[in-house]
Amino acid sequence: MDASYLDLVMAQQEETFKDAEGGGGVWVVAESAGGEIAPVTLEAVGVARTLAESLGAYVYAALLGDGVRLLAETLYQAGVDGVRVADHPGLSPFGLEPHLGILVDLFEAEGPEIVLFGATEMGRALAPRLAQRMGGGLIERGTRVSLDPSSRTVEAAVPMYGGEYFEVLACPEARPQVLTIEPGTFARPFMDRYRKGEPTMLDVEPGEPAVRVLGPAEGFRPPEVGLSEASVVVAVGRQAGDRARVERLAEMLGGRVAGDRGAWDAGLVEADQVVDVRGVRVSPEVYLAVGIRGDTFHDAAMADSAFVVAIHADPDAPIFEKADLCVTAEPGEVVRALLTALG
Repeated sequence: MDASYLDLVMAQQEETFKDAEGGGGVWVVAESAGGEIAPVTLEAVGVARTLAESLGAYVYAALLGDGVRLLAETLYQAGVDGVRVADHPGLSPFGLEPHLGILVDLFEAEGPEIVLFGATEMGRALAPRLAQRMGGGLIERGTRVSLDPSSRTVEAAVPMYGGEYFEVLACPEARPQVLTIEPGTFARPFMDRYRKGEPTMLDVEPGEPAVRVLGPAEGFRPPEVGLSEASVVVAVGRQAGDRARVERLAEMLGGRVAGDRGAWDAGLVEADQVVDVRGVRVSPEVYLAVGIRGDTFHDAAMADSAFVVAIHADPDAPIFEKADLCVTAEPGEVVRALLTALG
C-alpha cells in the first residue's frame, strides 16, 4: 500500500497537494451563523464533492468573517480538501464590497472551474456580481445539480412559477460556473471527525463598505407589500363580524386584509382589496377566509394559495371544498378566540 493511499484511508489532508488536471477545482463560499458553519454551506460542500469526483478535481472553501478560523475544521470534516480563511474584524457584519473584493482577488489567483454559494441573502448579493466581474456564468436557486463530464459543464434544475415546473440551465462556455443552491434541498455530507487540515490564512485589508447601517430611521414607515404579493391574507366576507377585530388579527399575523365581492358591496373593503378574477389574484402562504361563503370568481382568484383556512357557520359553504382546514363556527367568535390566543 503506497503512502498516498494510506493518507486517504486515514483521512489526513495536507495543503501542499497539486490541483488535479482541468482547472482550479470546485469552490464553496462558506457562511457562518451563530458561531457555526451554516447548514446550506454543508449542503453545498456535498454538491461540490459530487461534482469534483466527476471532474477529478479538489474541493476548496473560502471562509470570510471575524473570528472564523476555527470553523475551518468543520469544513475539512465535511469533505473539503483545502480552506482559505480571511479572518478580519472588518468582515463582520457582512459587507458587499469588502467580501466581493477579497473573493475576486482570490479566484483570479486560483482559477476555479465552479463556485458554489447558498441562495441566501449573502449568496444572492455576491454570486451575480462575482460572475460579472470574472466573466463567468451564473445559475441561481438550483435544486438539482448534475454534470456533463465530456464538456465539464454543470447543469442545474431551477424552479419556475413557484415550482410549477423546472428549467435545466447550463453555462457551457463561461468560466467560472457560479451557482447558488436552495437551502434545504440537498443532503448534508457525512462528517468525518478524524479528517483534519490546516487552513491557509489570507492576508487581507478589507475596504470600507459602500453601505453602512446607522440605525432605524425615525418617522419613516416602509410601504406596504401589495396584496397580490402578501404571504398572509386575511379575507373577510359578509359574515365576518367586527371588521376591526379582523384587522387586528391580520396585523398580528403580519398579513394583509382583503375580502370577497360581497364584503365590498357591504362596505367592508375597498375595491383594490377584492379577491376576485375581476379584481386581485393572490397566492399567499396562508389564506384565511373569515365569513366568506365562496363563489366561482373568488375561489379562482385565491386557488394558488399554499394553505387555505376557511371559517364559516354554514357546513355546506362552497369555500370548504377549497380549504385545507375547515372551521364550522360563527366567524366572529373564532376571530375573538384567535386574538386571545395570540395575545
